[in-house]
Amino acid sequence: MLKFVNSKAKKEITGQLLDRFGIPKDTFDPYHFIENEEKIWICSKEIAAIDFKNLRTEGIGLLFARKGIILKPTTNMIQLFGKTATKNVVELNETHKDMFLRGLDILNLDANADTGYVIVKHKNDFLGCSLLKENNLKNQIPKQRRIRNLNI
Repeated sequence: MLKFVNSKAKKEITGQLLDRFGIPKDTFDPYHFIENEEKIWICSKEIAAIDFKNLRTEGIGLLFARKGIILKPTTNMIQLFGKTATKNVVELNETHKDMFLRGLDILNLDANADTGYVIVKHKNDFLGCSLLKENNLKNQIPKQRRIRNLNI
């Protein structure tokens, strides 16, 4: 069942994003978070006028993150808010960008980031979220978003 995230939980969510990525908490002031047991969505504050009791839907707004031991940002979240991040951002070169967009993992990457989820970008384009472990970047791009042929 969907419910609005209360102010204490919103502080926890935005605190995790500040700690991990350096995204300022006030970035999310204009938004509400809605959650269920597994996921968090973000939406405009106008959504507060909707009564969820009789509404049968998986989510409302934009899928923002998946819950777990730590928050896992979605590709949508990274593409919209990644530009505000100040840490744990991995910049890919052209070759690695192509590999990443195809859904491949990148091994032996010289990344200046902490182990865990990172924001992946190429130049000014924020591509998504990946898991960095032992200098290996585990691709987290959903299969339906991967690009098979980059020679367009």
